[in-house]
Amino acid sequence: MSSNAFTQFDQEYTKREDYLANRKEDRRPSIDPCPFCGHDDIEVDEIEIGIIAICCPECMCIGPHQDGSQSVELAIEKWNRRK
Repeated sequence: MSSNAFTQFDQEYTKREDYLANRKEDRRPSIDPCPFCGHDDIEVDEIEIGIIAICCPECMCIGPHQDGSQSVELAIEKWNRRK
């Protein structure tokens, strides 16, 4: 394979990776700040094997979690409705 063909392949692969990464991020709804302390860098963490929760690293609040009965998106929506 010529170096030009490899460069083209590498560029196409990189574009595809960027596309998939952006597409995945676009599907997840935005997460509102913590309703208790107002911290705005909220995390989606795995609190147990296979259980994902919405968490505030500032006040250590653990909000709605995803398990077999709901999606991560639903947990984020529930977090955003809390006041």
